[in-house]
Amino acid sequence: MANEYLIDIHNYISEKIVCAESQKAEAQERNDKAARIFYEGQLAEWQQMRAYLAEKVDLKTQKYF
Repeated sequence: MANEYLIDIHNYISEKIVCAESQKAEAQERNDKAARIFYEGQLAEWQQMRAYLAEKVDLKTQKYF
């Protein structure tokens, strides 16, 4: 996989993490436990994807996040 694609993938994952963190914070402000738990799960999934890429796919010479 070329560097350009890895950069795009990491940028996409980073955007999704920021979005989920924002929505989780909003849910906490509203005391919406179900939504908060949902966004915590989303964050965990995005972070797992990022960890997989770092371990299995990324070039050892570059960090994207």
